Amino acid sequence: MTYYTQYRHLALEGAKPAPTAQQIAAIEALLEAPLPPAFLAFLQVANGAWFDYTTDVPDGNGGVEKMGFNTFFSADEGDFCDETLVGEIRAAREHAGMPVKILPFARDGGNSMLYLDLTDEGGGRVLAYVQELPDWTGKRAHGLMELAPSFDAWLDSLYIDRDSVLDELEHCVSEPSHLDAMAEWLDIGMPAWRRDAGISALFALKQVELCASEQD
Repeated sequence: MTYYTQYRHLALEGAKPAPTAQQIAAIEALLEAPLPPAFLAFLQVANGAWFDYTTDVPDGNGGVEKMGFNTFFSADEGDFCDETLVGEIRAAREHAGMPVKILPFARDGGNSMLYLDLTDEGGGRVLAYVQELPDWTGKRAHGLMELAPSFDAWLDSLYIDRDSVLDELEHCVSEPSHLDAMAEWLDIGMPAWRRDAGISALFALKQVELCASEQD
């Protein structure tokens, strides 16, 4: 069984059908700019998709914060703040004063967002708006910052975080189908995972545990 649609090194799930020419035209008309070829190519297979990958965001102290902007907006008709490209454009202009040629295209589990900057100055770079956290959670860089010079470069930078894999194997996998899906996800996004002693040992242990629980 196949659980994912593959695009380069990314495993996608839950995508809608490819957008129509009319939907693309509506997005570009509202955006007041053509969508870059790399973005259009990804949108064909990732329209409204979810993908579990890590983005390194500068933390303001010379390091990075690992974040997941895993919800990719769809080309559907939409209104404000509804995870459609046109709806999020309208919301960004209404609530954040975003200018034309700025495209919100993905968000994390909260209010942090990714934008494609298609202004003459931006040249297609990917920006992140990172929401400020309460003081008790620890300091983080927040506000608007550049992540990559292009959409293609941002896609290339996405990766599966090893610590997240170990944590999910230990605490979240409870069904054989979930383990099968994880193997496919890793085969796509981390092809050398079977040579990682820590991951492969925990994966094998989880296989034994699930097999034993099925026989009880």
